[in-house]
Amino acid sequence: MLTYMMKPKFKGNMLVIDLSKFGYKNFIAECVYHFDKHEGKYSLSMWLNRIDLEDRMQLSSKSVDMQYITGTKESIIENICRIVHQAATATNNNGIRYFDRFVERYEYELACFERGNELFEQERLNQTVHCKE
Repeated sequence: MLTYMMKPKFKGNMLVIDLSKFGYKNFIAECVYHFDKHEGKYSLSMWLNRIDLEDRMQLSSKSVDMQYITGTKESIIENICRIVHQAATATNNNGIRYFDRFVERYEYELACFERGNELFEQERLNQTVHCKE
């Protein structure tokens, strides 16, 4: 059973699954699910998040997917684990896993944020020096 192997943490109607064991160090998948009576299926939204960031800004989580999945109260957790496992391990013809592009985009945006912050700090320090002169 994947549920046993992946050891999801339960937070209400959200599962948190550590992706480090699949090569995504410090990343978790946050899987929010609820039963949609109109569709007769569960709605599943997945988000990537970094566990080593202190602030939870818009940048600190990345929407991955929203889909309807089948399942019962008894099987939904296993079904979600199966989807996350597939996204973290299965590769396409180019050897790319489903989560790879989201992690790359996340890391790029984080690097842009850090670089922008460095520039703002340099400008602030320069202004402080000019004000003292």
